[in-house]
Amino acid sequence: MGKSLFPKVLLTAVLLALGFTVQSAPAAQKEFGTLKYIVNNLGDIVVIDLAIEKGYFEEQGIKVETVGVAGGGAASIQAILTNNADIGGAAIPAYVNAIRAGGKLRVIYGGVAMAHAKDPGYSLIVRDDGTIKSARDLIGKTVAMGARGAMWDYGTKEYLRKNGVAIEKVNILVVPPPQLEQVLRSKQVDAVMTGSPISDKILEGGETRRLASLYEILGPNSAGAGFGFVVRDDLIKKNPELVRRLVTVYEKTDQWAAKHPEEARKLVAHVLQKRNQNPVIAKYWKGPYLRNHGLLQDSDIQFWLDWFLREGKIREGELKPSDIYTNAFNPYFKK
Repeated sequence: MGKSLFPKVLLTAVLLALGFTVQSAPAAQKEFGTLKYIVNNLGDIVVIDLAIEKGYFEEQGIKVETVGVAGGGAASIQAILTNNADIGGAAIPAYVNAIRAGGKLRVIYGGVAMAHAKDPGYSLIVRDDGTIKSARDLIGKTVAMGARGAMWDYGTKEYLRKNGVAIEKVNILVVPPPQLEQVLRSKQVDAVMTGSPISDKILEGGETRRLASLYEILGPNSAGAGFGFVVRDDLIKKNPELVRRLVTVYEKTDQWAAKHPEEARKLVAHVLQKRNQNPVIAKYWKGPYLRNHGLLQDSDIQFWLDWFLREGKIREGELKPSDIYTNAFNPYFKK
C-alpha cells in the first residue's frame, strides 16, 4: 500500500468506527442546454411556470431563463421564431397560422385541455341586462379581447360561425386583458372574450353572464386537445435530447398538478406574488385535465386545418397534421 493512500484509508476506518457514513461526492448533473421562456400573458400560469418552481427542469439538466411577457399567443410565437425566446405556449390554430406563413416550428406537446367539464375555459361574457341573448344579437356590436390571432379570436369566430353570423358583422376591439372588465362594465363594449382568472372575476362581480364557453363552442374532443407547446425546427435538429427532456418535464409537471390541485394552487399564488401580481386570484385557478399524457392526435389538428380551409386561408392539401405536430419526443409515444 502506497504512502499517499494510507492516511485516507486510516481516516475512513476511524470515521466508520465512530459511526459516520462515508459517501462519495455526488456526480454533477449533466447540462443539456439553456432555454429562454417568454410568458404568454400577465396572469397566465402554465406548465413551464410550475415546472420551474418544482425544480423539474434542473432534474433534466435544463436551465430556463425568463425573458419577458409576450402579450398573447401570436406574440409568443413571433418571439420564438425570431430567436428572442425558445419556449412558450399558444393555441393550436395560432401555430397553424404561423406554420402556413412559413414559420419553422413544431408542436411537441399537447398540454392540458383548453377546457373540460370542470373548467369551461375562455368565455364570451356580456352584461346581464337582457340586450344580448344569442350570437345574432352581436351583429353590429363590439366584442373586446386580448389579441387577434389567438384563442380569444378563434373561439369567438367559431361561436359566430356555428350560429350563422359572419365575423365581419361584429366589431372586434383589442384591449389589454386587465382592462376587459372595466370596458364591459362601463359599456364601452358589448361583450368580452377572456379566460380565467379574469373571466371568473367578472362573473363573480355580478350583473354579467356567460353567453358561451370554449367548452360549449368546441365540444369536449377539440377543447381537450390543449393549447400546445412548441420549439423551432432548428432546435429539434440541433439538440433532440434537450427537446425530449423538455417534453418529459412538461408531462411530469402536468401530471403532478392534476393529482395535487390544492398544492398547485398555492404554487400559482407564489408565482403571481413573485411577478408582483395579486396572489388572491390564484383561487380561480382550476386543476388541469391532461388527456393521454399530452399526446396529440391527427384529429386534434385536422379540426383547425378544416377551419382554415373554410376560411380560405389554406388550400386543400396544403398542410397536413404532421406538418404541425409530432409526438416523437413524448416518453409515452409508441410508434
